[in-house]
This record gives sequence, C-alpha cells and structure tokens, in this order.
Amino acid sequence: MPLRLVLAAELEGHEDRVWQVSWDPTGLRLASCSGDKSVRIWTPLTQGRFFESNSTPADTQAQQNQQRTHDNDMSKTWECVDTIDAAHKRTVRAVAFEPTRGRALATASFDGTTGIWEKEEGGDTYECIATLEGHENETKSVSWSSSGQLLATCGRDRSVWIWESNGEGDFDCISVLMEHTNDVKMVAWHPTQDLLASFSYDDSIRLWREDDDDWYSAATLTGHSSTVWAGAFSPDGRLLASVSDDRTVRLWAADASGAAAAGMRDGFYYKPDSAYQCVATVPDTVHSRAIYSVAWTKPTASLSGRTMEIADASSLGSDEEENKQHHQEGFLATGCGDNALRVFSVTTSNEGVAVVLECTRNQAHALTDINCVQWNPVYPHWLASAGDDGVVRIWRLESFSD
Repeated sequence: MPLRLVLAAELEGHEDRVWQVSWDPTGLRLASCSGDKSVRIWTPLTQGRFFESNSTPADTQAQQNQQRTHDNDMSKTWECVDTIDAAHKRTVRAVAFEPTRGRALATASFDGTTGIWEKEEGGDTYECIATLEGHENETKSVSWSSSGQLLATCGRDRSVWIWESNGEGDFDCISVLMEHTNDVKMVAWHPTQDLLASFSYDDSIRLWREDDDDWYSAATLTGHSSTVWAGAFSPDGRLLASVSDDRTVRLWAADASGAAAAGMRDGFYYKPDSAYQCVATVPDTVHSRAIYSVAWTKPTASLSGRTMEIADASSLGSDEEENKQHHQEGFLATGCGDNALRVFSVTTSNEGVAVVLECTRNQAHALTDINCVQWNPVYPHWLASAGDDGVVRIWRLESFSD
C-alpha cells in the first residue's frame, strides 16, 4: 500500500526560524534551537501513548474534515517543558542530546562556541556546565559519538574539532582537522564506530578515523557539484546518505576493492585507508531546490513506490548468499528548500541499491525552507521537522488505501 505523512502536532513558541531538532534516546523529548538564541525542550502530554496510539487513516471527505478540525488543536498534545533563553549571544545553529542517557545537551552557535547543558535530577532548569571555545567564527554543527565519549564540532573556519568527555563537564580538545577548503556545514558520527563524517561547502565529504591518538582523513567522497549540506548513516552503518545544493541525494558504501581511492590527493592529515563509492543517486529532478537535511530510520513497513535508480552494489558485502537476499535499509527523509518533505525507501541486494520515492508532503512548513528532519529513535514511524516558519512539526508515516 502507498505511504503518506500525516501531521500529528505543531510546536509553536520560537520567535525566529528553527534550525535543528534532536530527539533524546528515549524518544520522549525533543530539543529545538532557533535564530531567537533559545533552546526549547518539548514532550507529548501523554508520553509514549502519543506514539503508540493507532489512528485510523482519514480516507473519506468527512474524516478529512474531522482531521482538519483536530489539527487546529494539535499544539495542545505537546508541551514545552524547558526553555534555555539566551543560550548563546547569537543564533543557536545546532542542538544534540547525548545519546546514551540523554542527560546532557550540546548546542552550537554562530557566536563560535559550543555549550554543554545539564539538568540535575529534580532540578528546575538546565545549567551550562561547559563552554567549548576554539572556532574562529560561526559553529555550524555539533554531534555526539554513539558512546557519548566524543563530541565533534565544525564551523565556518573550515575546521572540524573533536572533543573528549572526561566526565563532570570536563572536555579536552583532542584534534583539530583542517583538510576542508571551505565552510564545514555538518558533522555526523557512525552509529557503532568512532568514524566521523563531515560535509562541506567545498562540495566534498570527508571521513575521519583515529590511529594511536591521531585523527586523520581516511577517505574523501566527491561527486556532488555544489555544497554538501548534510548527511546521515544508515542504522547499521553500511551506507551513508548525503544531500546537496545540487538537488541530489547520494548514497555511499565502502568499496572493498579500494579502487575508489585511486587518484586521491595527499594531505597533512590524509592517510587513505578507506575507499567509498557512490552506489545510488536520487537525480536532481526530484527536488526542485537545495536539500538541507536528511535522516535515516530503520525498516518499518512494506515498501512500495517508484524505483529511481539501481546502481552497482558489489561493494556492499562479501557474503554471496547474503547479497542474493533483498535487504531493507529503512526510510530516508529529506527536508528541502522547496518546502516539501519526502520519504524514500532503500533496498540493497546483489543487483544494486533501489531508492524508491514513497511519498511527498508539499508545503510542510508553509512557504518556507525546511531546515531539519529527524526520525524518532524509539518510535520509528514518527518524524520531526523544523523550518524557517519558526514551527516544529511532528509527522506520522502511515500506509493507506487508495
């Protein structure tokens, strides 16, 4: 059956565009950050029951009218439980919950700093327990490793910084990486490894690894023809998705043959021991403007739709029998400058990588850019989005009858 995104809640309160949202590891709290210099923490009034309820699709006109009446009260299903006002001196560009317990919250700002915030058990407010300084100007992104021990930041100064948490709000900078030749827009960690991806205005993606306490560029991924705004690893880490100003989505996988490393340039931090190749591309005819965000969730439903591209997937695994089976890699969501949300399914096999457009939600944030999309880590049918309209929206991915 076909799929669609159904609007389930609207979270209003920010006074400027919302740049990013982040779920905590329980899936019950959502943090948002904004050009109004604040961070807000939201939660559904009914906690997990909000996500576990099974709504009947509104297929008839009467049901759709009833749904629209319900939509007018959607803000009443969630509440803002915490606000960090004046969290920074300038725009708060990124926010990220620590992924193991969700007690700490990291914020990155155009003031060049990264804040680490905690709320004591039983406390009333979030307190800043550390301020990480070093970027020369705007800090664009912040990301925790899966263990919560490492934190990465990047900025307009073309650098990527890696910080190590020593507990009790103590962070040490363990590496400053300067291989990008222009702004670094985003950083993202692999879901199980200490492998970091960075996405840049120089049209490239770099992967970073640690070797005997030294971090180095292990691979450079090229193919986008304009700024690479963001990326996301698949839940099992076998694939990496990237989105760009060139209006394409590219999927990358490790190239076991190492052929993709041929011809890559050397650099001060560059020791090519990993090779990646583009295994599928969503063409630039699907999105009509720049794509600013991408998020990946685990498989949740039967797949249907239109295959966009089948590409060589010979590098996706060495087990021939495994490759003969179709493996569902889950759903990709994109947020775009054309005001639309799109959901794609991804399937891999020995025949290639199938990327299928499942549904499109037009004017998801009125007539403004969509800056961020994030799937709930516990309730994988649920998607949060943030836009220039200053609103955070919660969506449910569901199947329906034609």
